[in-house]
Amino acid sequence: MMKVYLSGYISGKVLDKCVGWRKQIIEHYDHWKGGAKYPIEWIDPLNGAEYEKISSDGLTNESITNNAIVYRDYYSVKISDLIIANLTTFGEQRPLVGTLCELAWGWEQKKPIIIITDDYTFANHPFIVSFSSFFVKSVEELLDRKLINYFFKGMNSASLI
Repeated sequence: MMKVYLSGYISGKVLDKCVGWRKQIIEHYDHWKGGAKYPIEWIDPLNGAEYEKISSDGLTNESITNNAIVYRDYYSVKISDLIIANLTTFGEQRPLVGTLCELAWGWEQKKPIIIITDDYTFANHPFIVSFSSFFVKSVEELLDRKLINYFFKGMNSASLI
């Protein structure tokens, strides 16, 4: 079973979009080839009921400390086999500092990283370029190019297409 961490922007103001792209990927692989579930464990920071308590700025949660969030996300990166990092901020101005930290942690741990962005600044920044295994402009492109499948097959000697 491969573990994939879904890293990306979190904000209570656009929570539906922050959750939506993650759900799109998960549902695609949970209904693989006529309903079979692809053998992937998704590590999603928005997978629990706590995400509904995220502040509008996306930086705090009334029941979770800042340190707990940082340590949980660091551990999520550490145990993952692959990181998908969506650098979209959905029109919000706050920078995605947490996601950028997760990219650095993943790079330091030699994790393959697929970056989703159509932002020229990110796609050409030397650090972001160095961190990435692949760049795609959208979730649809990620799914069409079967990049998750590529890593799954390579890491698991799998015959899944």
